[in-house]
Amino acid sequence: MKKKIAGFLVLCTLFFILMPGATKAAEQPVGLLNGVKMLTGTSVTNELGSTLKVTDNDVSTVFSLPYERSGNVEDTIFYNFPKAVTINAYKMHITNYDNGPVYLAYWNSSGTLVSRIPLQPNAGTDQIYYFPEAITGVTRISVYQTSTITYKLAEMNVYNILPEPTSSPTAEPTPEITATPEPTVEPTPTALPSPTPEIPAGNRAILVVTMNTGLEKEFDLSMQEVNAFIVWYENKQAGSGTASYAINKHDNNKGPFTSRKDYVIFDKILTFSVDEYSAE
Repeated sequence: MKKKIAGFLVLCTLFFILMPGATKAAEQPVGLLNGVKMLTGTSVTNELGSTLKVTDNDVSTVFSLPYERSGNVEDTIFYNFPKAVTINAYKMHITNYDNGPVYLAYWNSSGTLVSRIPLQPNAGTDQIYYFPEAITGVTRISVYQTSTITYKLAEMNVYNILPEPTSSPTAEPTPEITATPEPTVEPTPTALPSPTPEIPAGNRAILVVTMNTGLEKEFDLSMQEVNAFIVWYENKQAGSGTASYAINKHDNNKGPFTSRKDYVIFDKILTFSVDEYSAE
């Protein structure tokens, strides 16, 4: 009889250990998008529908998010917060993620697009990832991707996770000092000169790409990089080449990234300008 009871307890223990997501779901905090209805459209200003599939905490329900394209295609998913919020972490679970470019954009209370954050390579798991710094005053977020396949978006969320309180140590009584110690003279530190940032020499240019939304993207590039962009644009205009082009952002590399590239979409470009200069 004791052997049967012991065997039953072992089976119960294995069941709870092997049950997928049981511990993970219990550990994750409540997100700002739990159960909300996400809006869908061609952009944040052209709403076409809505979905609950990505906020229902059920990875078996997915929303098909195509890559950014023109036409009446729901390639953007977004949410308008009823009041400004602070965000310091996110989760993006794409079941067929292939390490392609996925972006989280956010707006402030003035309705201004503040920035977009690349989520590579953390868009394919059910884990929570923290931003280097908390983002305050967020009133709208949107997600879109510029890969070449349609992504299956199972779950997404953003968080304002408060740090756990730390207990203050009990103060020990200060011993009574009977003699006044002589002050120790600290040596004056020698100020080191700040390094002068290197400016790449040679012919360079400011490339300004104006999108059909009115947004201007500015890049400080070498003429070799500018000419490569122009060749891609002319080839695409003639009917050949890729739909998007990656522009290296170089020193504008804020955050824990080895590199940052801005993908511009051909049919989203209204015009572009090139202002050449010489860096001695």
